[in-house]
Amino acid sequence: MNETLYNLLRQYQSGQLSAEEKTAFEKRLSEDPSFATEAGEYATCLLAIHEEGDRLLSDKLSVYAKNLSEMNATPISLEQTKVKTHRISTYTRLAYLAAAIFVLFVVALPLWLADGSTHPEAESTDEMFAANFSIPPAPEARDDDATPWRTAYGKGDYPGAIQNLEVLLADPAFKGRSEANHYLGVSYLAIGKPAKALNALTKVSPDSYDWESAQWYSALSLIKLGRTEDATSLLSEIAGQASHPQQKQAKKMLETLK
Repeated sequence: MNETLYNLLRQYQSGQLSAEEKTAFEKRLSEDPSFATEAGEYATCLLAIHEEGDRLLSDKLSVYAKNLSEMNATPISLEQTKVKTHRISTYTRLAYLAAAIFVLFVVALPLWLADGSTHPEAESTDEMFAANFSIPPAPEARDDDATPWRTAYGKGDYPGAIQNLEVLLADPAFKGRSEANHYLGVSYLAIGKPAKALNALTKVSPDSYDWESAQWYSALSLIKLGRTEDATSLLSEIAGQASHPQQKQAKKMLETLK
């Protein structure tokens, strides 16, 4: 499952993206045909599951339960069993198997994709991460050296952004280290490497403009790593800051983690 794309689609459809995030998302849809195709197919699948899931599940479970009930209702002898078994065609056996697989699929998938606010008690750390992770837009250029990584980052080429950022950070004379480490961490999170993301984010200076955002993405890195106690501690710190942009999200996540 593409967690980043799923999260973007859900936040886009529910109006949770900021104006900058929405613009960046729509721009990529219009400029990147392959991304637009993937997003369209993914959105169609999700929409179909959500719209038809409940109705199909109800119908199939009713039929399946009825069939099982009829099969178990009347005791039969060994001879009857042999005759019964002989009469059951390969098609019928496959039909029951398909029904069982369908039930597992329809029950499990919606629960897996379910919003944490609906099933907080069943939410895993991966689900919590997916529900709260969104990629901030590329910042405005603060110097000429930042242009290559900003360009890659803005296009969603996170490996390319990582490569350029690490080159900058390898230079002892480079001054924009906090901003670079912040977006390096976000880029690592975007490609599913939370340990490397956390390593970069913890290098952001508390005096930096990017500090609050680095705190938030550090908490998400800890969630992704399954380090819930450390994540809870950091989220509590964020929730205690009235001016923190993610204060409300942090409080909601803390309620789920309790």
